[in-house]
Amino acid sequence: MNIFFHSALGIFFGFLFHASSQEPTPTPTPAVEQDYHQLLDEVRQGGLEEFQTRKPATPEEYREYLHLLTQIVESNTLAKDWGSAVDTLLKQTNEIREAIAHFEPPKVTPETGLDLYDKARLKVWQAEDWLEALNKIHSTRATQETSTFAMLKDQQQKLESLQAAGAAESPRDAWLLQLQETRVQAILAEHTLRSNKQNWQVDVDLQNARIQLEKLNAASLEGRVSFPAQVLQSKLAEIQKLENKIADSVAKVGRQLKKASQENQPAGEKEGPSRLATSLENQLELLEYHRIALLITGQVWQSRYDFWNTNNAASIEQISRLLDEKALDVQAWQPLITGLRAKLQDRSRKASAVEGSGDASSTLANGDILDKAFQQEEANLTEWENRFSRLVELIKLTRAEIDARRQSVGLSDKMDAAANSLTTQMHNFWNTEIFTLNDSVFVNGQVVQRPSPVTLGMLLIAVAILVSGGLASSAFSRWLRARLSARFALDANTGAIVQKFTHILLLGGICLIALAVVKIPLTIFALLGGGAAIAVGFGTQQLMNNLISGIILLFERPIRIGDIIDVESYSGMVTSIGTRCCQLRRGDGVEILIPNSVILQSKVVNWTLSDNHARQEFSVAITQGAPIKKAMDLVHGIVSTNPNVLACRGIDVLFQDFAKDALILRVLYWIDKTNPLSANQVPSELRLAIYETFQNEGIFLATTQKDPHLDAATPK
Repeated sequence: MNIFFHSALGIFFGFLFHASSQEPTPTPTPAVEQDYHQLLDEVRQGGLEEFQTRKPATPEEYREYLHLLTQIVESNTLAKDWGSAVDTLLKQTNEIREAIAHFEPPKVTPETGLDLYDKARLKVWQAEDWLEALNKIHSTRATQETSTFAMLKDQQQKLESLQAAGAAESPRDAWLLQLQETRVQAILAEHTLRSNKQNWQVDVDLQNARIQLEKLNAASLEGRVSFPAQVLQSKLAEIQKLENKIADSVAKVGRQLKKASQENQPAGEKEGPSRLATSLENQLELLEYHRIALLITGQVWQSRYDFWNTNNAASIEQISRLLDEKALDVQAWQPLITGLRAKLQDRSRKASAVEGSGDASSTLANGDILDKAFQQEEANLTEWENRFSRLVELIKLTRAEIDARRQSVGLSDKMDAAANSLTTQMHNFWNTEIFTLNDSVFVNGQVVQRPSPVTLGMLLIAVAILVSGGLASSAFSRWLRARLSARFALDANTGAIVQKFTHILLLGGICLIALAVVKIPLTIFALLGGGAAIAVGFGTQQLMNNLISGIILLFERPIRIGDIIDVESYSGMVTSIGTRCCQLRRGDGVEILIPNSVILQSKVVNWTLSDNHARQEFSVAITQGAPIKKAMDLVHGIVSTNPNVLACRGIDVLFQDFAKDALILRVLYWIDKTNPLSANQVPSELRLAIYETFQNEGIFLATTQKDPHLDAATPK
């Protein structure tokens, strides 16, 4: 063995270091391969104990040695198989190239042309997919080849270190040297296998030849193939037969499930019947999936027939969208198939474990019933998976035909198709379902729940009705207030009541119209439940408080528009009473919004509740010794002549008190509170007139005397 090994290894590394531009691709000689086959059989048959009588190997080294021998033999066997496969692939490639050289278009009929055309294109796609996989394999092999070469170089260095130590002095050293040589040979066999690109290149040539042949075939059929109605009827009839077969299978499995559920099982036996029932239920589920796949297949065939027999760009776009929807549905099945197969394998494994345990009480698990159920389930799953693959191919064929048609369509047709597509998308967007309500209707005296979808378009219409209706209601209520005020001389407060309630009633009617347009039943508000009602109540508590307070203010009328009021620290004229707040205008022109609830809950001073008259007063102090009667008459005359003083309510000038250095006169009069000049300007005008009149009459106003004076006329 060592002679052949060192020869092969020397050739390999000599080739490596003297031809750096080439990758190492040594091939073991048949003698070496035969030697390793025989050696592997000897090591396996004798076992560890017998092997340790010949070699001082540990159990771990024995297992590694056995693994290395197996790896060498498998690599050599695989290399031989690849050599045989290369011959087969070369033969197939030559046959295909011969067919290409002498290619003749196939004869077609209206009934067979479409199938031939589909098969040719599917073969092209399959060869292209296989070619793509080969390229990925080539990339992976290149990485693995680099890795194995580095490992080979490392192990060779270790081997050279052992050989440089000289001849083995003990059986243990000889064994370690043999084990290291085996490691190097195993990596060399693997590297040789991975660096052999002949089989890969032959397979690539074969796939390229297949692609060339099938493209010729498809090109020769293109333009000579049609899709007549009889082909569609044939496809639909085939689908109908399969659906009838599935219906029979469903009935059969249903009877089996019913029988299994009615049979009395021995006490303590639960796992077997449960697994059987689960398998039968899964079969019913798979049959239903298969039926749906057939239904979609029929729809795709119908869409494909419509596409082949129309030139309308809008129809083509509609078929394309329908195909996209079906493709999305089909894509969701792939993980479902994987999951169902994994569950089936898991249940089969558990059932086999129970059967292998020899549990005599589990008669069902030990019998053939459960095995047959699993086999039947496996067959249904495989059949559905095959149907899924054929459906994917059918969708792919139709999609390719649509894409090819689009490329050949003119600019005007493309623009028409784009316009139709945009219109359809807008229509679909308009009809997007937001949520669904259950409406109750009476049918033959019975209450029937009817689903009522609410779409985006319906909601937009409802919003448009509410906005436009709200604006129209506000304008109409203002117009009605103006008309009624002009005709019946309504005061501002009554006009506000008419306007507000007209607006509220109209808004209520508009809301009902909007609900009717979007077909939202009024019962939906009853379905909101107490929880939602409480949540809405808490959220709008303050708003409802102000709304009810505003209604009370409008009807009870403690304040009215135009009243002069004092609320907390604010004072001014009420200019508006709304549903949420009142608007107050101060004397300096500042507008203040006060919530209605604050007005009802606070102390309010209304200066004009019963009338607009308000009394004002001020005091006048004259010096001691002044003619008090004359002064009172003068003040009375001044006040009575002011146009802003209400003489009809009376004017009072009173001798109020004796002060230390003055005589105090008190002046009382009435003014119109609604007159903006009455609050400050009237008192100012009266004081100025009194001061000027007293100056002319020689009556002096009293002032506080702070400096002492001596009276020289009456000395003491």
